[in-house]
Parts: sequence; C-alpha cells; structure tokens
Amino acid sequence: MKNDPDFYIGWQDTAPPASARVVRWVVVGLCMLVPLLAGVLVGQQRGFSTAVFEYGQPTTLTGQLIRYPVPFLRISVKNSPASAPRFERVLLIGYGKHGADSTLDSLERKYGSLSGKQLTIRGTSIHYDNHAALELTDGVGALLRVLTPKNLPAAPPVQLLGPVTAQGEIVDPKCFLGVMKPGDGRPHRSCAVRCIAGGIPPLFWVRNPIGRETAYLLTGPSGEPINGQVLNNVGQLIRLTGQVEQADNWLIMKLETGQLAIIRLDVRSQIALCR
Repeated sequence: MKNDPDFYIGWQDTAPPASARVVRWVVVGLCMLVPLLAGVLVGQQRGFSTAVFEYGQPTTLTGQLIRYPVPFLRISVKNSPASAPRFERVLLIGYGKHGADSTLDSLERKYGSLSGKQLTIRGTSIHYDNHAALELTDGVGALLRVLTPKNLPAAPPVQLLGPVTAQGEIVDPKCFLGVMKPGDGRPHRSCAVRCIAGGIPPLFWVRNPIGRETAYLLTGPSGEPINGQVLNNVGQLIRLTGQVEQADNWLIMKLETGQLAIIRLDVRSQIALCR
C-alpha cells in the first residue's frame, strides 16, 4: 500500500497527484460557478420600486373634499397659472387596513356634510409616480380646519374615456404606492386582500410590454364600492373590461357587477407579462 501512488490518509501533509488534481479542478470550477450563479440570480431579481411612504413625517394639505366615487382631496397643482389652474387628487385612506370612509363618516356626524368643502387635513403622505395618497393617521384628529365658502364650487368635471380592456393585477393602493415593498404579486396578496376588505379602494395596475404603467381605481357601474366582488382575484394576473373615466390625475374603471368581466390569464400569458 505504501507504494500505491493513489493511497492517501487524511492526516498526511500532501495528497497524491491524482486526488490533488481532481480537487484542484473542483475548487477552480466552484470558484467560477458560484459567482456566475449569484450574478444570474441577482440579475433576475426585480428592484425595489421608487414608491415612498413618509412614515413619521406628517403632511398637511388643503383642498376640496370629494367623496364620490372614492374619497379624494382635490388640491391645486403648485406653480400652475392662476388664469388656468390645474388640480390633482390625493386619495384618502384610513389608518391601518381601513378605508377613509369610516373616519369621514365620524367627522360628518360632528360637522355635517363635508363633501365639496375646503378642508385642511394632516396625515402621512404615500406617493408613487404621479399618484399620491394621504393616510389619516390620526383618525378624526386628522381634520384641522373646515372652510365653508359662500358658494360651494361645482363638482369637478370628469372626462369619459369609454370602454377599455386591459390585463394586469388588482392591488391595494395604500401598500402599492409605498407602504409595503413589494406591494404587489403573490408575496403581498394576503395583505392586499385584507386592505381591500377593510374598505381601501382596489387598484388595477397594468404594465404594457414596453414597461409603461397605468393604474385604474375600480368601482361598480354607478361608482359604488366593488371591494367584495374582486377579493378572490387580488394578486392574480387577470383581464378586465370596463368604462373608464378620468378624474384629474386618476383613472377610474367602472365594472359591471352583475356580469363581472374578470378573466384569469393562463400560465403562458402570465409568464409573458412578467418578462
């Protein structure tokens, strides 16, 4: 055995040439393969979105309260000309996994109808791209001031865009706009279901093949809440058809609740959308 060049005992200082050669190539191969695999895995990961949740930094906004079809605060766009003012809408959302309607109902029991009035509200800002939401973190304490002009402004115009068919994913706007990362997909599905069940309006997020994103707030045909009817489809890649309206910087898709046109995409379509 002493004359066998391949005989090797682990405590010996050197390994026989044949064993050393195999180990050397295995180590070299692993040193090349492991970084390559790590690079491939990292390259396949989706980066964090640029959505922002300004936790712990209260924001105060003044604007016109709009409660239909979903609660908005309509504020003037900074630096817009006085001769042709422009407006944007900030979606109002309650604290936790709740919509803003319960808080607004409590305020209206105290102050009377607030719809159409100018309010100063403090909350936590959530924003992504050209959409923003304000969490009423302090509940009824979020309302700082009510301004009642002599002549209430007319309801702001809504532009009817007509029927649209699109494929995408139903998410909850609170998390998607910045509270959670990721705020979409299967990892977030259970959270989104609870947020929408709690009264936060569902948001239909669509990304086209070139990466352009479009978001539609979902309601029933007359603007009524549709939360309960879409819960089973939250977090799924689906196709929806509905009438679309534009309300300032938001798009609203009205779905026929009697014949809710939800079509789940097959696996091949899902893979194509994810690319």
